[in-house]
Amino acid sequence: MTRPPGGGKLCTTIFHSLDDFSTVNDFLRQAAAAKDGKRQAIGATIAPHLQDQGTVGIPPQLAKTLQEMLEEHGDETYRQLALFSLGKWFELHIGMFEELAATEEVSMACSCLMDATRIADALHLLSEINSIGGDKGWKTMLEETLSQHILEELEEENW
Repeated sequence: MTRPPGGGKLCTTIFHSLDDFSTVNDFLRQAAAAKDGKRQAIGATIAPHLQDQGTVGIPPQLAKTLQEMLEEHGDETYRQLALFSLGKWFELHIGMFEELAATEEVSMACSCLMDATRIADALHLLSEINSIGGDKGWKTMLEETLSQHILEELEEENW
């Protein structure tokens, strides 16, 4: 087991009397500064993992949201998210290809087009995979959510 930087101490406790803070802002500033050492130690510990090309990660709040959707809608959550994300990634590559082709950056444009082709292949493959739990619940949720969103948008525009 490797030890974190600083010989195994991830944090140092700092005590201040209330007299040390003349304003709320001083208190908040010093409280934030007290956490800087912890953040740096944690950052140094996880940095090698984040540099590894094999590491895949998402923010904890997104992971929580996905877990909740998975519990409610099954693996269709992953399928739909993958298709949506790959579609957006494909759009980004095609847009970049068009920009680069217009500026005569031919080699970069070809590289973007090759990547877009790979993404399109992945999209095609995923679109043919069926979810274990089906997608009826997902489509019902999506219809309700989109209908409500469109209604709210129309009300904001006074339709």
